[in-house]
Amino acid sequence: MFATRFAPASRILRCALTAGLLAGGAVVAAPTAGADDPTLAGWYRITFHTDQKSGSSIAAAQPETPYTASYLFTTDCSDGPCIASAVDGPAPKENVSPKTTLEWDGAQWSKSRDWNWDCLLPDGTITYDPAHSVTSYRPQPDGSLTGSIDTTIDAGACAGTVSIPVTARPS
Repeated sequence: MFATRFAPASRILRCALTAGLLAGGAVVAAPTAGADDPTLAGWYRITFHTDQKSGSSIAAAQPETPYTASYLFTTDCSDGPCIASAVDGPAPKENVSPKTTLEWDGAQWSKSRDWNWDCLLPDGTITYDPAHSVTSYRPQPDGSLTGSIDTTIDAGACAGTVSIPVTARPS
């Protein structure tokens, strides 16, 4: 999923977070994006603040280092609500859809998706547990976006919640 190699635990969580990002929508916004102009366009560096994650899942308690990935977005507002689409960025992994879109609701970009969380067990094995993620990004006055990837893992050893703060900045 990423161009560089990570330690197994970090790789698993990073893949899961990128899945969440893609599931919930990778967001990049034009520096002028706001309530009056919801356009998301151009390259943005999205930082996953995994060192600040919280929740009830064992995955939320696993220590991680924050990381950043770049995505290119375009927006189409011609048929109803504005839809932002990722047109370039890191390649998704097998359990994540390659197409990423977000919908503007008048105040934020968001997306929800059902998928399978890569649950890293204490013995180093991985299970794929059913999950639902909601990702949201709110435009900030400086042109960045802030938000979170909020995931509920429905079953398995990682059952529970994981919330990861994210920021997107024009690059």
